[in-house]
Amino acid sequence: MDVRYTELASVLVKQITEGPLRVGDQLPSEVALAEEHGVSRTTIRSALNIVEGLGLISRKRRAGTVILSKETRNRYTKSLHNIEDLVNYASYTERTIIDISDAVADERLAAALECRPGQKWLKIRMLRTEKTPERAPVCWTDAYLDPKEGLPILDQIQDGTGLLCTLIEKNSGRAVLDVKQEIAATSLSEEVAPYLRAAPHMPALEITRQYLDQAKQKFLITVSTYPADKFRFTFWMHRAKATEL
Repeated sequence: MDVRYTELASVLVKQITEGPLRVGDQLPSEVALAEEHGVSRTTIRSALNIVEGLGLISRKRRAGTVILSKETRNRYTKSLHNIEDLVNYASYTERTIIDISDAVADERLAAALECRPGQKWLKIRMLRTEKTPERAPVCWTDAYLDPKEGLPILDQIQDGTGLLCTLIEKNSGRAVLDVKQEIAATSLSEEVAPYLRAAPHMPALEITRQYLDQAKQKFLITVSTYPADKFRFTFWMHRAKATEL
């Protein structure tokens, strides 16, 4: 999975939010940026798409790329069409590891994760925040890793950007083929609410993602909780064309 442009997007976001450039200033041209970072213009365009989606820049033909804001939008509107969109999302948020422990699925957890009771997992609890000086919280995530994949990368699981599945793929070659995603209403627990700077029991959105490999085997499951005022999930439905008889 090529994530070069998402890494470049992170660099550009940091330069805009923390650098000397001001609102109204222009960024260098795509050609200049490509030469500066040693990448293709296609990579530059993909990175700028992410930065533009964060509300930091405006791109218009002949007018160039202009800085609109020094702060990213604090409301996330995501339309996830493919796995690469998850990589994009992870590139402009940062994770902070709260703790790592062993977990054995009881009947309740097994039902939630759609696994067998007694299955062993490596559980990682973490907080995702915006990549801004304020580090505003985005979501709380409980990640469950297959111990065979999780234990070898324990020394690599640290605060930063990116996805856990990317670390697994780089270490073992076990790549994500499919992601099953479920969305449900929930409320913030008394433990998690302070991390999200929210009140306990307030409405929240819970997204459970199951990561499947080429053999359709689950090796990573994440359960992310978003305060209701921080995340809106958007997707499109299209009417199928009538089949000619």
